[in-house]
Amino acid sequence: MGYVIAVLIDIMVLGGFAIYYAHNEWFINIASGKAVYFWDVLLFALIGFIYGIIVMLGTRKFPRIAGIFHYVIAWIISGFIYLIINYGIFDGLGSLLNNEQINIVIHIIIISILSLFIFNSRIRIFKQQNDF
Repeated sequence: MGYVIAVLIDIMVLGGFAIYYAHNEWFINIASGKAVYFWDVLLFALIGFIYGIIVMLGTRKFPRIAGIFHYVIAWIISGFIYLIINYGIFDGLGSLLNNEQINIVIHIIIISILSLFIFNSRIRIFKQQNDF
């Protein structure tokens, strides 16, 4: 179950970007009406299948590269969560210090620390998956 949730977030982001691009650039040229959404769903399923295989095989065959990949993904996820919470509560990045540049550096440090927790969870999840 943890593997599915960890990969689902990635697939939603990747699939969302791919569908956003492909819907307007490709699919309106090959289909019309509601059939365009069929191609969107098909692309989303294809991306999910390919991404799941690549992550599973990549983690198994190239653990060091996969570690870097998982940290980058964890940093992006924690950055999104941090920004959503800050914009929801403070209507922007909260002011931690009076200096704006140091304030941004502090926010990046906080995101990096939070990403370590997500990274450790992802590594644990994918190691358990690879043990089977």
